[in-house]
Amino acid sequence: MTALWRSLATVLAVIVLAGGISHPIHAQRGGRGGGSGGGEFGGFPLSRFQILSNDFALTKDQKKTVKTLLDDAHKGAAGTRDALLAAHAAIGAAIAANKGQAEIDAAVKEYGRQAAAMSALEMKTLAQLLLQLDPEQRGNQSAVRSAFFLMRGIFLDAKKWDAVPDSRSY
Repeated sequence: MTALWRSLATVLAVIVLAGGISHPIHAQRGGRGGGSGGGEFGGFPLSRFQILSNDFALTKDQKKTVKTLLDDAHKGAAGTRDALLAAHAAIGAAIAANKGQAEIDAAVKEYGRQAAAMSALEMKTLAQLLLQLDPEQRGNQSAVRSAFFLMRGIFLDAKKWDAVPDSRSY
């Protein structure tokens, strides 16, 4: 059992040292198919804002309002983002230092609190975004579903929220 914990500690230490959740490792797809974008957009992946704008057919004024809303929410997420990264690093450090189970559990619990706080911020922002739409736009269940999934991890990048969606998660 001790060898298992050491192996796990080594793996987590490598993840933390490699940048943890702020620099995820992605598998590359080969062949045709996969990836976002395509069709009428020439195969280029779309950013989160472009997807939202296209899916909901936002007006010029709605685009400004939604962009401002997401910019402000991104700035407001800085404290939660920093706490989430620190909690993630604390888990790896506790395991790497071969700390007791109670200390590891405490680090995991703190990480869970921060992940829940980030999820709450993302969903609150989604609700505010949906309030900016006309009833007809809110009735577009496909667009609402897409927006729901686009919100996951939207504020994890400290520099920008409007990127091409990836598998980044917390």
